[in-house]
Amino acid sequence: MAFNHKKSIAYMALKNNGQKPVLDLLSLLPFRPGGQNMPYMKMICKAGKTKEIAKFYTYWLQPKGLKRRPRVNPTTEQQRKINDRHLVKRLTRLLNANFNGDCWYVTFSYRKEDRPQDVKTLQKHEQKLLRDLRKVYKKEKLVLKYIWTAEVGKRGGTHIHMVLSPIDARKLRNIWPYGYTTLKPMEDNGQYRRLAEYFIKYFQKTRDTDEQIQKKSYNPSKNLLRPIPVKRPMKGNRFSREIKVPAGWYLDKDSLREGFTADGYEFIYYTLIKEGG
Repeated sequence: MAFNHKKSIAYMALKNNGQKPVLDLLSLLPFRPGGQNMPYMKMICKAGKTKEIAKFYTYWLQPKGLKRRPRVNPTTEQQRKINDRHLVKRLTRLLNANFNGDCWYVTFSYRKEDRPQDVKTLQKHEQKLLRDLRKVYKKEKLVLKYIWTAEVGKRGGTHIHMVLSPIDARKLRNIWPYGYTTLKPMEDNGQYRRLAEYFIKYFQKTRDTDEQIQKKSYNPSKNLLRPIPVKRPMKGNRFSREIKVPAGWYLDKDSLREGFTADGYEFIYYTLIKEGG
């Protein structure tokens, strides 16, 4: 886009007799928000074998004449559910980007007589478990990646749920001295939304038991890839509700959602999954 000297701050300062210029920011944009040429936003987020796609209108980007629905102010409980949905989405992206069918879903459970009697003891056990895992992976010359959350029920049942990067399962059998260890291989489809939902449910259960037990909904290792959603304005009149699935991909039908945001703007959201490896 060619530079227009009449849009420069210096020019406008002179024009306004040295007074502080008032910038017309909209005039500097390559498109007019709300105009016919770019009426909606598109978001794409790639994570492992998955690709999330969302199309939606905003205050600035919408077809001419479109009237949004009245804004909805959610109740405290509704807002909590919205927040938990966002947690599931972020955790799903982390799982999809960093784990696969060679990884493990592990549950470390306490024997009744060995259950921690207070939060500090549980936290000590969690930290010891992480230290021991680091030692095992280092000895095997493997990179340790993990995401874990605690589950503490009102009757005292206590578990630590964890996703781990690849390792020989036999190396994990004797790492937990307080009870028993359950290992399950991760599915190979690359979409771990359901597992993310379980993790957030465990967090909710723990939160309802005692909010002090675990402040974070999940705890990821620092070396994980963190997918970044990319948003950009799109050309056209209105966004199409048609879902085009490229060759070699398929639609995760359970991911499809459409409706209106809390601000009253229409949207459609879905996830595509790459077939095979």
